[in-house]
Amino acid sequence: MICPTRLSTYLVATVALVSMAAAGSPQTTAQTSRPNVNTRIPDWQIQEHISHDWLTDTITHGLMDYWVKNSVAPNGFIQEDLNRQWKHWGAQEEATINGQGRQLLSMTLVYEMNGKKNEEYRDAIDRAANFMVTKMHDPQHGGYYLRVGSDGHVIQDSKTGYQSFALYSLATVGRVTDNKTYLNDAMALFRLIRDKMSDGPLFGAGGSYTRDWKKIPGGAFSLAIERPNAPSDFKDAMGWSSGTPPNTPGPKFGTLFGGARPAHCIDLHMFEAMMGLYYATKSPEVWKEMQGELSAISRLFDYKIGYLPNCYDANWKPVGAPTANPGHFLFEWASELNRAVQLGADPKFIDLGNRIIDFAISKTYNSAIGGLGPYSAQGKPQPMLWWPQCEVVKATGLYAILHGREDLWPYFHETLDFIRDNYFDTQDGGWFEWYLPGKTRAEQGARAYFKGSVDGPEWGAYHPVMLFYQLWLATTPNYKPWPRHSNS
Repeated sequence: MICPTRLSTYLVATVALVSMAAAGSPQTTAQTSRPNVNTRIPDWQIQEHISHDWLTDTITHGLMDYWVKNSVAPNGFIQEDLNRQWKHWGAQEEATINGQGRQLLSMTLVYEMNGKKNEEYRDAIDRAANFMVTKMHDPQHGGYYLRVGSDGHVIQDSKTGYQSFALYSLATVGRVTDNKTYLNDAMALFRLIRDKMSDGPLFGAGGSYTRDWKKIPGGAFSLAIERPNAPSDFKDAMGWSSGTPPNTPGPKFGTLFGGARPAHCIDLHMFEAMMGLYYATKSPEVWKEMQGELSAISRLFDYKIGYLPNCYDANWKPVGAPTANPGHFLFEWASELNRAVQLGADPKFIDLGNRIIDFAISKTYNSAIGGLGPYSAQGKPQPMLWWPQCEVVKATGLYAILHGREDLWPYFHETLDFIRDNYFDTQDGGWFEWYLPGKTRAEQGARAYFKGSVDGPEWGAYHPVMLFYQLWLATTPNYKPWPRHSNS
């Protein structure tokens, strides 16, 4: 949403960005000057760009209301395969810990944004959380099964990096509903992940495991995304457009890491979940693990290029192109580093986040589109998922609001407008999964209208909700970060 009082300024900035591209520069570049990292702009200035109330209203009534009403079964199973009219498509009736966790987390955060007063949301949260801990939890070996049926029967009992979304959702449900049982469950899972799944100081980044915690061989990506009942035209989520620039290694596994199989990877969602647990508990035990990973991030950061390599070979040499999957590997990491500082980490990580954003914008942002994409590794247009666009808006908005990056507002507005114009379903509510440039939505077939799928190309409402929730926190009047931790 562009505030009318800022429209002329925004248009001037946008014209300048487009002019740069037209003049022969393939990408636009954010300015490099750095304000004080602790400077949050005044509330009145924030309101010129984004409304706190608009954030709540749009994510609630434009998206999550539909998920709460249509996806949560009486037993708490969350059905994610939903078409435009919010009816179940296909024959699949399965929940992954990834999808169940993301949707539970999303419902809980929007419930919090609305003052924790909506009983329909609270009932759905209670049922979905109960399904997770009673049907998806492994009572013998601990952790959460990868996949179960709608009645809770186990389909895949392996333990993967998606334990992160069990951890994050349980911590958040416990915090928001003041349910100490779920907080205790989250702490127990945190300790299990730390002890069984970590790769040195990298929390939960050790790959995938059998039910009884035997390592599945194959490096950091030791268990591919699988769908036993997949239709013939099913595509792995990593095979869709994640905003990778043309003629660079694309998002499929074989090219995402330059053909290499990584031996080590930093798991962003594990780090994010750990911060969610710390936000809920302020546990010194959790902070110690956070601090250890932040120290590793500081050492692994590529200060020459200005980004955090996500994956490495056995000798800790980065694998894959820096611009592969920029929504996740670049913009989303900048947001997570900001979140760490908001919770008390060393402000030096804001400088790292600034460098990531500058690199990402200069190498991956497409002003002709107003976001990331839409090209495959071969330079061919392909469906653009909304989640990479969400990560652009989240990172640029947070750094503009909390760290004085005025130069990022044009990217924020341009990409937010792109999301609103191409993904919002104004007829039936919710967000469409993709946008394909050059074709009308009607020309793209039924799949172009789907609202969700349990396995790919994306999972529910997580990315939109995280975008709106993080901006909602930052735009809360008189918002202040937590004081810097004494051990940071």
